Amino acid sequence: MTAKICFTMDNLSDAADLGRGVIDKPRPEGQRPALEQGFPAMLDLYSRYGVKVTHFLEGWNGEAHPDIVEDLINMGHSVGMHGWQHEPWSELSLDQETELMGRSTDTLHQASGVRPTAFRAPGGKRTVNTVKLLSEFGYTIDSSMNDQNKDGGDIQALTDTLWHVPYLEATIDARQWLQKSIPAEEVELSWHHLLAQARQQNEFLVFIWHPHVMGINAEYRAVGESVLQKVTQEKGFQILTLEELVSAKIADQ
Repeated sequence: MTAKICFTMDNLSDAADLGRGVIDKPRPEGQRPALEQGFPAMLDLYSRYGVKVTHFLEGWNGEAHPDIVEDLINMGHSVGMHGWQHEPWSELSLDQETELMGRSTDTLHQASGVRPTAFRAPGGKRTVNTVKLLSEFGYTIDSSMNDQNKDGGDIQALTDTLWHVPYLEATIDARQWLQKSIPAEEVELSWHHLLAQARQQNEFLVFIWHPHVMGINAEYRAVGESVLQKVTQEKGFQILTLEELVSAKIADQ
């Protein structure tokens, strides 16, 4: 019995706060804990366990932090697109979605030198137009919620070229700690239970972690480390990227 485990990361720097109007301009250097402490801490955590992630970035970061976007690629991680400034994606009109998808794709491409092919809708929910637009822009993976705006499910083809890789809200650090305020030890038990269940049933799990959540909180990060320790040191776990998950699904068919 083997579980396929995938690690992903969402958000970077001030993009989401700018999009929500929490701030009206980027924070000055020295006042960006998620970027200056949380992001390096997460990269260090992944590096110590030899794990490569897909980091879903808002396209704004391609303009504001092109060096960081390029560094992610140079370190062997991949960059996915996560809106422009973390807009409520499901509320966008067709024109808005087309413009933001094009701008974000191009900006991340210019910064990294690699055109992004994975997308996750900010907030998780896509529009009725998202699948068609993603295919037109050359994306091959959508890791958002499904058409019913629900989590979970199997990896499946949305078009001839686009695959849906779902996730569980239970594996998102922000859901557990920012929204539900669940004690760290309870989240750790839950994540280890999900890992054991996935191994027993030959399933996959996609984790979604954030620099501004786990990255800046050592207690939360220790929970993440316990997950990494388990999947790298115990038998019955295989760490795959999103692309490798899709390839494995295709091979099984």
